[in-house]
Amino acid sequence: MAEEFIELAIPARLESVRLLAAACQGIFANWGLPQDKKALLELALVEASTNVVRHAYRDRDPGLVRIRLSRAHGVLKLSVTDTGKSFDPFSIVPPPEPDPDDPSTWPEGGMGLHIIRAACDDLAYFSSHAENTLMLTIFETAAARLGGAF
Repeated sequence: MAEEFIELAIPARLESVRLLAAACQGIFANWGLPQDKKALLELALVEASTNVVRHAYRDRDPGLVRIRLSRAHGVLKLSVTDTGKSFDPFSIVPPPEPDPDDPSTWPEGGMGLHIIRAACDDLAYFSSHAENTLMLTIFETAAARLGGAF
């Protein structure tokens, strides 16, 4: 199968992230992803885009958040690109697993990167020429385990 892709650009504003979520819902449905994987990937893209809005463009004029969704040869790739302040997600140590029986161990925030990592098989980050890109890669075998394919 030849690569299929779609690119979207939204203003770096929180209200625009909702539109992005709706668009991605439709694309993932069209691509035949199972409901649970669609929901997790949508949440990961919303988290990544929200992080860009809140952190990459903090104290500067908001720019664009560019999203690229592609699939080919059993691989789904989702990328989020911005021209704001760079942030390497690998510089943050994943939080410890909370104890389900102990509410004091439950995090109040800061779970965005954890959600993003959980949504993909591979996570990469690139920053060059004033552009920052977070790329999530999901392999077809992972989607098949969840009852669907792409």
